[in-house]
Amino acid sequence: MRPDCTPRASGSWEAGPTGAMLLCVRWLCLDIGAERVGMAVSDPGEVAVTRLPPLAFRGPTALAERVAELCRDRGVEAVVVGVPRTSSGVGRGGTRITATLEALRARLQIPVVEEDEAGSTREAERRLAAEGVPRGRWPRQVDGVAAEIILQRHLAGQARLTRGSDPR
Repeated sequence: MRPDCTPRASGSWEAGPTGAMLLCVRWLCLDIGAERVGMAVSDPGEVAVTRLPPLAFRGPTALAERVAELCRDRGVEAVVVGVPRTSSGVGRGGTRITATLEALRARLQIPVVEEDEAGSTREAERRLAAEGVPRGRWPRQVDGVAAEIILQRHLAGQARLTRGSDPR
């Protein structure tokens, strides 16, 4: 369990060490590709991250419906979406991701936040290679591993913010 999250009912507010109000929740992360959506979920203590099987991308509305079901079934209380950032704004796949963010925010009754996905695919490929996964299987797994990486980064950023030591 994250040190600033005390055992209590999932989704309840508490004061953190900096006096900020914290919400320790189960997160779902989406890495939206052209064909597949990689997914990962955290535990309610925001420590462990688990990859989920990918979904086929069938458009923003269909994805929002499926994500709503997943959130309900798994007790997810917030969603983070990997967004490709460039110095000029949203990068490759930006239109698809922007439309999907809008659909998710319209459909879900929980927070939907963005996280920079820079380098997550390359890091995912390195992890798959290190795990000994044959290259032929990478296309089906890389989005899930990237979602896992994005969610780990997001949770690490949340922890820095609650400690008051975020370098940004």
